[in-house]
Amino acid sequence: MARSTSGTKRKSKTGQGGNGNGKLGSEGRALRRSQTARPSGATRAPPARAAAPTDARRPVAGRLIIIGGHEDRENDRLILRQVTDCAKRGRVVVCTVASDVPGELWKTYERAFRELGCADVVHLDIERRADLMLDPPLHLIEGADAFFFTGGGQLKITTRFAGTRLCSAVEEFYRNGGTVAGTSAGAAVMAETMIVSGPSGETHKIGEALQMAPGLGFIRDVIVDQHFAERGRIGRLLGAVAQNPRFIGLGIDEDTAVIVEREERFSVIGAGAAYIADAEDVTYTNVAEEETSRALSLFNVRLHVLSQGDSYDLRSRQPTHQFAKDVDERLARTDPRQKGASHSEAHAGA
Repeated sequence: MARSTSGTKRKSKTGQGGNGNGKLGSEGRALRRSQTARPSGATRAPPARAAAPTDARRPVAGRLIIIGGHEDRENDRLILRQVTDCAKRGRVVVCTVASDVPGELWKTYERAFRELGCADVVHLDIERRADLMLDPPLHLIEGADAFFFTGGGQLKITTRFAGTRLCSAVEEFYRNGGTVAGTSAGAAVMAETMIVSGPSGETHKIGEALQMAPGLGFIRDVIVDQHFAERGRIGRLLGAVAQNPRFIGLGIDEDTAVIVEREERFSVIGAGAAYIADAEDVTYTNVAEEETSRALSLFNVRLHVLSQGDSYDLRSRQPTHQFAKDVDERLARTDPRQKGASHSEAHAGA
């Protein structure tokens, strides 16, 4: 009775009712709280978020470059140029453990990185986990400036590489300030939980086989999906965050990358976009309640689309904008070919 009276008073003060008898339903109350918890003006500071269970982990000094796949390896090579710049053109370790054609991929990336100014490019190919257990090539990491995972199958990376002394050495390298990059499958494994497989190009169904597995855990509270727009993977990313709303869903288009600094924020570069599905304020999902053939319901999920120049704060979960042309100019200064072209154009215009 007291609860009903309280609801009536709330209606008379606010002029709002949720279900015809003066009471807001639990979903309505949660929705109103989530709407007021977020800042409506750009000048207001975002609210403090509750610490996730993994927030107590040791701080990270390094950088991740997470690539959506099919990055340009022949022409401008914008994303690979960022890898070499972050490595200060020192040693780059190219790990082809995920690939069925490791020799072919190694030749492609070796040529690309050497042409971008890296004199020290080494190959790490792992055919069997036992090889790493017996004689891990730790010396490769000791002299490295960047570690690069190629594409292929992400389960090959985790089953052959995760939990080994070499994997621990790469994680320590990253925590101490090193750069770890990965494309396609090499992008998916960066997270604590990775998507292994699931239907693309359609609305997610509750009972669909969305297979997820532990990743390498270099970035917390994020699930990464790659080849995103090209393969229509918005449905399966929403399905993934519906199962665990604490995680941010991060979908990355091909020839696009996010550069994560100190596990605090990331910026976007490349030709496509990065999509962020934030389910933290979700008020309802039917993922555990309906028949397996039913389409997914997900209320109050937040979706951001970021392109080159935009950035995202992983702690406050807020995006910010910078004009892409300003980023183009900054990135062009790292490419001698672009610098020369700009110089020629300026003289031609004069």
